[in-house]
Amino acid sequence: MARQSGLIKLNGTLGGITFYKTQDGHLARERWCRCFKNCNDPNFQRTRENGAEFGALEKLASF
Repeated sequence: MARQSGLIKLNGTLGGITFYKTQDGHLARERWCRCFKNCNDPNFQRTRENGAEFGALEKLASF
């Protein structure tokens, strides 16, 4: 995570970079898909499956 240090603090997404505020200050991060260049890469199929399963279980647990 990168810290924003300029006079103008941004919130939202701009060109694949998300700017947001936390208790640690104003931060920025790059979108996940841009890091790997190809979200549909067959090498990451199990990772996507595990993420989908975890997300579904997390939604169930929140009730």
